[in-house]
Amino acid sequence: MKEVFMDGRNWKNQDDVYDSFFRAVGAPSWHGRNFNALNDSIGAGRINRIEVPYCLVIQNHDLIREGARKMAGDFITLIRELKGRGCEVDVRVENSTPEAESPA
Repeated sequence: MKEVFMDGRNWKNQDDVYDSFFRAVGAPSWHGRNFNALNDSIGAGRINRIEVPYCLVIQNHDLIREGARKMAGDFITLIRELKGRGCEVDVRVENSTPEAESPA
C-alpha cells in the first residue's frame, strides 16, 4: 500500500488539517471542508488526484497544537471507520521523537 504523508508540525487549527490532507492527495479547490465531503472523496473516490488504496502517515503528531488536536483525532477516527467499512485506506501516526507518547 502506498504511503501518503501529512506533517502535523505546523497544524494550529482545523483548516491546517484539511489543507494538509488536500495537498497530500491533490484535492480539487472546490473540495468541501467537512467530514461528509472527506467521507465521499476518500470512500467513493474519483475526486482527488491520489485515490485509495493508500496509508495516510501523519508525521510529527506530538507537535500538533491544541487548536488542531481534536480535528486531527476526529480525522484519524474517520479514516479508521472507513477502513472498517472495507475502504482500502489506513492511517499511521508518527511522533517527532521515539519517546513521545503515541495516541491511543
